[in-house]
Amino acid sequence: MLNFSRREILRIGAVSVLGTAAGGAWRASGAGTQANGNQAIFIMLQGGPSHLDLWDPKPQAGREIRGPWDPIPTRIPGVRFGELLKNTAQIADKITVIRSMSHRFTNHIAGTYVTMTGSNNQPDQDREAHPDDFPGPGAILARQQPAVHGVPTSVSLPNWLSIPGPSNRMPGQYGGFLGSVHDPFVIEGDPSKPDYNPLSLRLPDGMTPERLAGRISLVEQVDAAADRLENQLGKKMDSLRRSAFELIVDGRVRRALDLEREPAAVRDRYGRDKIGQSLLLARRLIEAGVRFVSYNDFNQRWDTHSGILYTYRVIVPPMERAYAALVSDLAERGLLDTTMVVNAGEFGRTPTVNKDGGRDHWPNVYSVALAGGKVKRGFVHGASDNKGGEVAESAVHPADVLATLWHHLGISPRTTIADRLGRPYLISEGKVIEAILA
Repeated sequence: MLNFSRREILRIGAVSVLGTAAGGAWRASGAGTQANGNQAIFIMLQGGPSHLDLWDPKPQAGREIRGPWDPIPTRIPGVRFGELLKNTAQIADKITVIRSMSHRFTNHIAGTYVTMTGSNNQPDQDREAHPDDFPGPGAILARQQPAVHGVPTSVSLPNWLSIPGPSNRMPGQYGGFLGSVHDPFVIEGDPSKPDYNPLSLRLPDGMTPERLAGRISLVEQVDAAADRLENQLGKKMDSLRRSAFELIVDGRVRRALDLEREPAAVRDRYGRDKIGQSLLLARRLIEAGVRFVSYNDFNQRWDTHSGILYTYRVIVPPMERAYAALVSDLAERGLLDTTMVVNAGEFGRTPTVNKDGGRDHWPNVYSVALAGGKVKRGFVHGASDNKGGEVAESAVHPADVLATLWHHLGISPRTTIADRLGRPYLISEGKVIEAILA
């Protein structure tokens, strides 16, 4: 992740710099495809939410399988969710739940990698992100359909997905072999905090966009004399400086990030917490023209090897309130027809509650929720067996979800991208899930 220093931004006349990387995904060059204008929000509940306690309860099973929660009715006739999804149950008629997700990877890094990329060519367990990784969806979208002036193609918030290590970078969310110039624009911080200021994207007193443009023009004239000495990294940094300049001058993203512009009632609806205000930001970024927004819920509290009763009482209500608010809000604003929302984890949890009152990793079968675009509303696809331990009907691989996402975004899943050696790769090894499309 590249960071702008204060000195770099001062060179173009701004007073401060974002507290995170300004990834160049939105400066992508190269052949594009026909854009359809559709957008997407990817909610990644990293750690592995329990399908049995949320999307796929088993009311007829014993308590050791069904867990501590009772099922509740939803707006889909005959379909029940776990009792903690009380708000989501009321918008079930706007979503599709896939209850037959499955893959073979049992550790977090591999599970997250296959969820974000669809690739079965896995990095080693506990390995950090590498330039040869398969790129994440935001990076591919930026490569195939570069953004309009001043608005990033892809934004991640409120942080990167991280692992222990020197860079803390989990693979699957970066530009990978497409290059870090296609990394998402990352907006860090908790937007529910009073001092939240992710981007100090304001001009100093007395500085107009015209004056700032004049300064960058002067800088470019000076820098031109050193062009022949500039190496590849230098060229990249120059591109990133210009990207930051465009973001400051254009202002659409800056305005989208100003939650004070949002009515208090809407902020309350999403929840005055990290995930609530982050998903509200996601909606505002979609309105500003960002094509792909990913919310990374990285705190490992979804990794409930113990104490699921207590933990879920704390973490599920904010998530499901914010998710229900997002889907409803998009629908009310006429945005759900063009914005797909994916709510996923990297796997599910074991069908039997363990001795510590938790559930362990379980990729054999789990659930994912989709909404928006041509996705059917009020629909359940696939099924797990009566214990929630194996797929009983219509297995779906993460690559199939991504193929469906690409289809929504107007890019054929059969599109190829090349790595640094020119070797072609399909952007998805999966197939569009036709059964969930209206």
